[in-house]
Amino acid sequence: MAKYTIRKNRIKAGYITGFSCDDSATLELIPSSDSPGIFLRGLDGVRPDAEWGRLSFEAECSEDRTYGVYVLAVNDRRRNIGGSMIDLDLLLTNPDISSEDKKDLLLSQGATRFIGRSDILLYEQKGQYLYIAILVAGEGHLRISNMVVDSTGDNFMATFPQVYRERNSFFHRFLSVFSSIYNDFEQDIRDLPKLLDPDVCPKELLPVYGSWVGIDLEGGSLDEHMMRQFVREAYLLNRLKGTKTVIRRVLEIILGEPAVVIEHNRIRSWINEDRIDVPDGFQVQGIYDVTVMVPGKLTEELRHKIVFMLNQFKPIRTRISIVQMDEIPTADSRTYLDINSRLPKEQEAELDSGLSMDGTVILK
Repeated sequence: MAKYTIRKNRIKAGYITGFSCDDSATLELIPSSDSPGIFLRGLDGVRPDAEWGRLSFEAECSEDRTYGVYVLAVNDRRRNIGGSMIDLDLLLTNPDISSEDKKDLLLSQGATRFIGRSDILLYEQKGQYLYIAILVAGEGHLRISNMVVDSTGDNFMATFPQVYRERNSFFHRFLSVFSSIYNDFEQDIRDLPKLLDPDVCPKELLPVYGSWVGIDLEGGSLDEHMMRQFVREAYLLNRLKGTKTVIRRVLEIILGEPAVVIEHNRIRSWINEDRIDVPDGFQVQGIYDVTVMVPGKLTEELRHKIVFMLNQFKPIRTRISIVQMDEIPTADSRTYLDINSRLPKEQEAELDSGLSMDGTVILK
């Protein structure tokens, strides 16, 4: 049984108006869009007179919104329209032709129409190329996802004697009900490994997987990409728990860039060795305390995320202070420049034959 999954690339190759499409090939109706519609290029069934089985997708539709699905199977993509041979792929994806005209064309060529249905048997259509179009009417929201076409449509007809195998008969359509259930279960079983993959699993499962390895992801208002990264690195983060390295990594996941981590125990040893002078306003605290210096200004929400996650990985007795660093550095009265030091300033300049440079000019 051949299966055609309608993913983002196939959707982008068609003609989409009034819908947005994300990376998972979920189509979301844009509010107040004019004549929204979906026209896909033909699916190639490889052989002439190919038999098509089932079209299914998930649709979330409001009561005041309705949609029509149009399917057409042909052996030759070039059709005689108005006395001219025209490729259906080019015609259905032509932005200069209205959706209504495209719909009328499909119906005139023998397309089958289904209103408000997301699980459709295609037994009436036979041909190498299958065309699918969806037109929307009314008001309200509509979301379409997980669009799949099965070329067979049932799994059980071949097990019966030939006399019962009449295509599109009552018996055939009756068995297709059970085949659809069977195929859906089979697909769910094939997709089970994805539920354990932190890269593609549903967002709602990420806090569950975090709890399995002792990481609380529910109370920190973390973004989805942050939660996925914490789950990916859970093993390494737990191994490094209580170290300076894990504090740096947690900060990098949340901030998206490195931060400076200062251990007050190290500062005390440097002071005793006369290796540094403590700046005014910096208070040296206990030997277990740590100061985190983050670039830029923090919102209250971002500060909450940092504190929430650091409390899970820091040493028990450690108190963490967060200091925001200005984006533009400043020099105070303790700063001095050696005789060979310069403060560079980028400038644009042009050189002509009459320009000379002294020893203080540097070209970068």
